[in-house]
Amino acid sequence: MATSDTDTTTTTDPILSMDDVTSGYGNTTVLHDVSIAIEEEDVACLIGPNGSGKSTLMKSIYGFADVQSGTVTFRDEDITGRSPQENLRNRISYVLQDASVFPNMTVQENMLMGGYVFDDDEQAAERAETLYDEFPVLGDIRQQKAGTLSGGQRRLLELARALMVDPDLMLLDEPSIGLEPRFIDDVFERIEQLNDLGTTILLVEQNAEKGLSVADRGFVLASGEIKFTGTGTELLNNEEVGRLYLGG
Repeated sequence: MATSDTDTTTTTDPILSMDDVTSGYGNTTVLHDVSIAIEEEDVACLIGPNGSGKSTLMKSIYGFADVQSGTVTFRDEDITGRSPQENLRNRISYVLQDASVFPNMTVQENMLMGGYVFDDDEQAAERAETLYDEFPVLGDIRQQKAGTLSGGQRRLLELARALMVDPDLMLLDEPSIGLEPRFIDDVFERIEQLNDLGTTILLVEQNAEKGLSVADRGFVLASGEIKFTGTGTELLNNEEVGRLYLGG
């Protein structure tokens, strides 16, 4: 059963861990002594009320927030404070909550921007072609300007572009935000498909029940602290979590 402490015991060495991380922006502290651990090839879901620090947690991993104390570890390597560019080269990708496509660029040009870490354009183009096989709807509209896409198509483009580096770990911040229900189901099917292919995923999700339903592990964050942790099923079945955070 999920507990109200920060126990993050796992059966194997985690691919990603945060140990007693306090972080924020400048002189503003948002997270307080946060510890989580995520096993390789798992889907982990972070839920909590607005303003609880969920996006800051993701940004603390990726180098967009200031880690004041504590350690972020990826594959047994300390990556605390590492830049987003270094993390991308280290095969960690991040899909931001806010729309991040380049609207005046085509789908193809957006894809190639995701592969800028490659040594040459040909390698990036080959990777894009591979991903069009996985996302045929994007292949069909590759010459269309990204600014003309529907919300669901933009989100799929963001997911596909994040896959250009063939990431070991993907951070997804609110993948369903602003989408129609039919697109939400499609996005979550993609998330499960990516995970089946071996990608470890940490996602922040406003639709807590949807997020926890696909999660191997879940965390509840409130007021910058981890309040509950457990498997996705445990958190879904926890009466206190349901009452406080799931509307139950």
